[in-house]
Amino acid sequence: MIKQFSYSQALLAAAIAFLAWSLFKFTLQVPAILSVIEKTSQTVDSVSPKIDDIVAEVALVRIEVGEVRLLLSQQTPAILSQVEASLPVIQQVVAESEYYSRQLPALLEQIASIEQQVTILQESMPAILLRVDSVVKTTNNTTAEAANWRPHSTLYLNEIELSREYIPQYLTRIERTIVDAKTIGSEASSGIVSGFFKGVISLPFEMVAGLTGIVDKDSRSAKYLTAEDVALMQEKVIALLNDNYQKKTIWQNVKSGNRGTIIKGKTMTRNKQQCLNVTFNNHFGSDKETLTEIMCIDEKGLWKVI
Repeated sequence: MIKQFSYSQALLAAAIAFLAWSLFKFTLQVPAILSVIEKTSQTVDSVSPKIDDIVAEVALVRIEVGEVRLLLSQQTPAILSQVEASLPVIQQVVAESEYYSRQLPALLEQIASIEQQVTILQESMPAILLRVDSVVKTTNNTTAEAANWRPHSTLYLNEIELSREYIPQYLTRIERTIVDAKTIGSEASSGIVSGFFKGVISLPFEMVAGLTGIVDKDSRSAKYLTAEDVALMQEKVIALLNDNYQKKTIWQNVKSGNRGTIIKGKTMTRNKQQCLNVTFNNHFGSDKETLTEIMCIDEKGLWKVI
C-alpha cells in the first residue's frame, strides 16, 4: 500500500530539525553564559557586604525626608498667608500696569509732537545762529565799551567810598555847628568863630601861633595845600585833641579839592606836659603825603606843635 506524501509531517520534521539546530546553537553559547553568570556572581558577592550600609543610608534618607515634610507642613500656612497678603499688592501692580498701558498712546502722541517741534527747531537753527552771532557781536561791543568805562568806574567807586567816609564826619560837624550856634553868645569872648557854611575858618591868634607847625615847610603838603586847607586842618585838629572819645577826623576843602585824615596816636609826657603823637594823611590831586607831629597842651590849655 503506497502511503501519500503529507505536508504536515514534512512541516513537523522541519520544525524538529530547526529545534535541534537551535539547541545546538544554544549549547555553543552555554560557556559564555556560564562565564557571565560567574562574573555576575562575583559582582554580587562584592556588592552584598555594602547592602547593609545602603539600607542604613536609605533609612536615614527616609528620616530626613520625613523631617522635611514635617517642616514644610509647618511652614506652609505662613507661606500661604504671605501669598494671600501679597495678592492685593500684585493686584495693585496689575492695575497700575493697566493704567500705564492706557497712558501709552497719549505719551506716544506727545513724543511725536516733540519730534515735530524738534524738526521745526532744526529748520529754524540757521536763523537762530545768525541772531546769536548778532548778539555775540553786540556783546563784544558792549564789553569793549565796558572796558573803556572801567577806569572811570574805578574813579567813581573811589569817590563814592570817600563820600561814605566823609558823610559821618560832615554830619558830626553839622551837629557840632548847631550846638555851637545855640551857645554862640556865651562863647563869643573865646574868639573861636567857625565859618563852615561860608568856607572861611579862623582861630584866635594864640591858637594859630601854636599850630603853624602842623605842616612842615619843607614838605610837599606845604607846597600843594592852600591857606584854607591849613585852616581846616587847624580847626579839625583842635576839635580832635579836645575830644577824649574821638580818635580820628577828616577834613576836605571843596574849593581846592584837597582832603586828608588826622589820627590821634600814643599819649606821652614832654617837659611835664601832656603830649600826643598826631598823624596827618594829606591828599592833594593824585599825590599824598603822611606827616607825623607831636602836639602838647600847655598850662593855658592851648595845643602846640613841639
